[in-house]
Amino acid sequence: MKLRTITEALLALLPCTASMAQAPVCDDLTAEQKVVAQQVMTSYYPYACCDDTISACLTSEPSCKLPKLLASEACRMAAVGKSAKDIKHVFDQRALSMSPHTPPVRIEMRPEHVWGNPEAKTIVSIYLCGRCPYCSHHVPAFIEALEKSSLKDRVAVNLRLFPIKTHENSTQAALGVEAAAQMGQGWPFLLKIYKNFDQYTNDSMMTWAGELGLDKVKFDAWYKNPAVRNYVVASKKEGFVNQVESTPTFFLNGHKIQGAFDVDSLLSMIEEVTD
Repeated sequence: MKLRTITEALLALLPCTASMAQAPVCDDLTAEQKVVAQQVMTSYYPYACCDDTISACLTSEPSCKLPKLLASEACRMAAVGKSAKDIKHVFDQRALSMSPHTPPVRIEMRPEHVWGNPEAKTIVSIYLCGRCPYCSHHVPAFIEALEKSSLKDRVAVNLRLFPIKTHENSTQAALGVEAAAQMGQGWPFLLKIYKNFDQYTNDSMMTWAGELGLDKVKFDAWYKNPAVRNYVVASKKEGFVNQVESTPTFFLNGHKIQGAFDVDSLLSMIEEVTD
């Protein structure tokens, strides 16, 4: 057996087994991946809930939710090849997002813009552009993952329109989404645009409206209604006030999510604040 293999095997047996046992995702890690996860758990201090390391918190504060979530995240990221340094950086960004020193920003929320449970206490607001390639990937992936999770009925996802001028036809797409929203199909219409992202034309929106069962005459009337344009303008102005610089930008209960997070990390943060 090579020296490196022996070392990894020994490190994998160090006192992190108890903490890893509380995170099922850790079970399938290789010896090397377990070492990375262990390095994080035995040296990183959660930003709330407990004043010790993740590993120590898991045994001393068994009812504390955050250490369990961070342990699972550490193992999940180790499994895809992230280093201990990378994982700690993600946790630092998460701390900035989840323990802000400023009050939540004001974000308008209307029933026609909500996916999920409109009565939910946990609100995820997404500033997005209908012609943003990043949005076309990340937003549907987030909605799909959320819909499959236990959080589905405990979260409201608030659609905020933020057309980016450099994205061709972004204003027209935003008007189409808002027109559909006024007819009760805002989210389905947006996801339709993203699904057909590379086939988009302004004329195709009318076809997609019909495929969703919307009356095309009424859709066209809403699309041309000055109130719809005014709403899109107001939504973008609100985004500027809230320091939105790119799309998609996520806010969790009025607090801006800092850094770049994948879907699983976002779900973990939502789980942290959801009863």
